[in-house]
Amino acid sequence: MALKVFSLDTSSPRVVACYFDEEKKIMVELDTKAKHGIQVSQVVEKMKEVDFSNLDVIGIGIGPGGLTGLRVGISFCLGLGIGKKFVQISSLKLIAMNALMFDGYIGVVRKAREGYLYAGLYHSKNAKLQTIVEPFIESIDMVRERFKEVVLDKRVLILGDGAEHFRDIGILLEEPKRSEHNLPSARNLYLLTLEEISSNNFVDALHIEPLYLQKSIAELNFEKKQKQMHQLQEK
Repeated sequence: MALKVFSLDTSSPRVVACYFDEEKKIMVELDTKAKHGIQVSQVVEKMKEVDFSNLDVIGIGIGPGGLTGLRVGISFCLGLGIGKKFVQISSLKLIAMNALMFDGYIGVVRKAREGYLYAGLYHSKNAKLQTIVEPFIESIDMVRERFKEVVLDKRVLILGDGAEHFRDIGILLEEPKRSEHNLPSARNLYLLTLEEISSNNFVDALHIEPLYLQKSIAELNFEKKQKQMHQLQEK
């Protein structure tokens, strides 16, 4: 049975969405600088032929991204999805997909709370992307060390608005921060959504876990203590 699929990512100033079934594909990209709620309404307007009440699978961009933008997108998708299947889309991997033609490691780093970065590390070969390090949040120095431990002396391309901190260990694209390489695309959202469905990576609504760029200090301290306790238990 052919699936009717809608997917949405609101993790950045550019809102991207796609719909596909056995007959058609619709791609929408909005970079209007309007609030995310308005842009989501514009997505619906541009997809007039889509029956949002008759979807089988819904893809949700879980960030990392701004708190308000992510909540708008996730709330909209959850509202569509009563009794439906969900797949989660990593917004860092979505950006890494922009560099599929680069053979080697791709690091994506986005600025979080001051002094911290959200980061993910991927490897691209023959236009296929593999996740090496799942998205995590750490201090700039810790992210740099984590990347160096993994890539050693290999080539690594750095994308994202935090790339400036990696000039000595990676290849940077000398372009404006809002370059196409640092923003999501509807085509890549389609490809990642299809990949998650093909891998049967479905989650229920209760297990949607957004990654907010601005984690509170309390959250960061709690996670640090949890990590330390886990390390002590392993010894």
